[in-house]
Amino acid sequence: MRDYAKKYSGTVVNRQQIQGKRSGGAEQEQPSRIIGAVMVVAMLLGAGSSLWFGVALQDGLGRLATGRQEKIELGTANVALLAEKEALLQQKRIEAAAGGLGLFPPSEKQLRKP
Repeated sequence: MRDYAKKYSGTVVNRQQIQGKRSGGAEQEQPSRIIGAVMVVAMLLGAGSSLWFGVALQDGLGRLATGRQEKIELGTANVALLAEKEALLQQKRIEAAAGGLGLFPPSEKQLRKP
């Protein structure tokens, strides 16, 4: 029988190097790379959506300020129109405008009560 002890020694000094797949080497690096890529994409999406929401918020605040200013202007115009309406609905003014058109109030015979 041959003595293979020197050629294939189990000691630390002359360790035999075996080529092939290591257990846990490149196989474990692949999932961590995928997870890292997913995390980078998620961070980029988060930053992008944060910027988009910030711009949308600024736009909404601008529209709100414009709406408030428009409400104030329309309220002032409404008060002026209500005052003008009251002035136009005065009895003396209506009778003067009707007289200018040649109209006159009805006589007692022309009035009917329902």
